Amino acid sequence: MEPAPCRLCCLWHPLSCCNARLAATISSISHFETPLMFKRVVTALCCGLSFMVSAAQVTDLYQGKAPTSGDMVAAQSQALGDVLVKVTGKRDILTQPDVVKALAAPGDYVQHYGYQDVGPVKFLKADFNVAKVNALISQSKFALLGPARPQMALWLVINEGERRILPDQSSDGWASALRTQSQAMGLPVSIPLMDLDDNMAVNATDVWGRFAAPILQASQRYGAEMVVLGKLTPGGDKWSMDWGLYGPKAGGELAELTRGSSSGTQAEVAQHFADELAAWLVQNYGARISGVASSQTLVVEGLSGIDGMITVQKMLQGMASVTKVTIGKLEGDKVTFDLSLQGDKAELIRGLQLESRLRQIDDNDSGLRYQWSQP
Repeated sequence: MEPAPCRLCCLWHPLSCCNARLAATISSISHFETPLMFKRVVTALCCGLSFMVSAAQVTDLYQGKAPTSGDMVAAQSQALGDVLVKVTGKRDILTQPDVVKALAAPGDYVQHYGYQDVGPVKFLKADFNVAKVNALISQSKFALLGPARPQMALWLVINEGERRILPDQSSDGWASALRTQSQAMGLPVSIPLMDLDDNMAVNATDVWGRFAAPILQASQRYGAEMVVLGKLTPGGDKWSMDWGLYGPKAGGELAELTRGSSSGTQAEVAQHFADELAAWLVQNYGARISGVASSQTLVVEGLSGIDGMITVQKMLQGMASVTKVTIGKLEGDKVTFDLSLQGDKAELIRGLQLESRLRQIDDNDSGLRYQWSQP
């Protein structure tokens, strides 16, 4: 049987797919003393990995849940507050004067609601009017992030003498705390199962050394476009956390996008992490919604199949500044999308960076033109 093509041969047959210059580079790496380190360097050099970002769709962004005790207004107020935090990525929006007034009369924002029993507790589950919530955020001068958000995988090493990777079903409370705080900020995150597949692909040394390329490759099973690599270290009754977010920059090159650190109790560290990550996403991909409506034409080339067209349409519908998406014209592999916006063109262009399969090729008076690249 022939060796597997490049991605796998980088691990098992490193020289079979490499040119002479790469072979010479590898032969000169004498200071990597362990096979593991050698494998990581070969992976990075030989594969020349280019990563694609494809935004996930957060489906419950405008849905809030709160326990009820007979006080409907209080439950609706808590649920609306949760939605505002998820949409803006900022907890301090709850202290803004317009928001304080809205939280006192939350029924004006409720679209429909129901009840859900969780054990002995009855919860109110409410869906809020998207347009009214966005208008409230706009009045408060906050940016918001729409349902289109990058899927992220959290790979964290717990450093308690013996280093181990935090699994999804950990019994120490960390997975639950991180998941709860991430969900509160509307962050689509996955924590690895650490089953046989994960253990074969990634170990604690990989995460500790922040070998982002092979870990991002292993994270594709979770649909992740970005990875958080970090460590959790105990110190008395406190914990410290250091982490970095890795993903593709414009053009697909893998890089550290942001980093953070914190210390405190488990709950404090988990909340601080989610707050920092959400703040970075809003800063880089968020939109400030203006009251002025505008229209924009977007032509995407290379959409030869229905799947790509649907993917682009859903991504556009999930952007905060886009209020309506219609398909205007189909011409060969070109699709024209007619967009209604609440925000300027710059906000739209910034949001389109969430999908690295889209590459901008023109921007003129007739509209924006992008090229779609299949993965």
